[in-house]
Amino acid sequence: MQGKQPLIFKGRWARLSVLTFLGSGLLGWGVGGAHWPWPIQVIALLLLVSLTSGWVLLRIERDLLHPMRRLSEHARRLHEGDNTHLMMTTYLTERRDEVGELARQFQHLVEDLKAHNAQLLEQSLIDPLTKLGNRRMLENRLDVALPLTRRLDCTVSVLMMDVDHFKPYNDYYGHPAGDECLVQISGVLRDTFRRETDIAVRLGGEEFLVLLIDTPSQEAWRLADAMRSMIQAMGIPHEYSPNAEVVTVSVGVVTSPPGVEADIDDMIACADEALYACKAQGRNTTQARMLSSPTEAIATPAEAIETQN
Repeated sequence: MQGKQPLIFKGRWARLSVLTFLGSGLLGWGVGGAHWPWPIQVIALLLLVSLTSGWVLLRIERDLLHPMRRLSEHARRLHEGDNTHLMMTTYLTERRDEVGELARQFQHLVEDLKAHNAQLLEQSLIDPLTKLGNRRMLENRLDVALPLTRRLDCTVSVLMMDVDHFKPYNDYYGHPAGDECLVQISGVLRDTFRRETDIAVRLGGEEFLVLLIDTPSQEAWRLADAMRSMIQAMGIPHEYSPNAEVVTVSVGVVTSPPGVEADIDDMIACADEALYACKAQGRNTTQARMLSSPTEAIATPAEAIETQN
């Protein structure tokens, strides 16, 4: 209920006060008019006052103090982060007086704040331009994904992707065109990596990262190269690129096989090395590595994926 509410609690207590006053007056008049010895009359009046006061205090405790303590306890638990106590008891919200109205308004405020906080959290995890995840989302998802891969003893692959010669593209076509180019590339990432366990994020600028769980090394490379080919096939003009007439990307892939504990920092560093190897070989290519042995090798599209520690 919104807006002004009838003062039910105030009206109820006004009526009870009048009835108590009249009842006490009548009983006092009856006691005073009785032909009792004065000590008995004093005792009877004191007993009457005590019973009346006790009844009034009991009603105040039941109708006002107890529900206000419940409301205060509810607010305290929420302040301490006890989300199990999020919904307020119907004992308070179903009351048809001012206390109930206060409880309902408080509950509406809590629900609005919860929805607002959830929206802010989502916004803090999403890159505003591409609508992919950001670094913070990657960290949050890794907290869940990596322990799961160890428990299931499955592969983990990291793909590092960089847009080739993106600075000249921004300089000559303008930042709005550069933003649109990144948006189109992010759409290819979403189309390529569709599983719920796939994590695609924009690390910043023209750099993207994809984390794949339980994907064989050859399949991880195939997906990465298919993504690279699709981005090239979009045909976004880039006449200032020394390597191609359209926008292209380079992708470095690293896979940690079953039985090898994945350290995400080591994997990202290894994927970066593969990415730089792509750039050294002329860009617009995909290279892959595997974490498993002390030897290091980089796979080209025509080669099998080899190992690197």
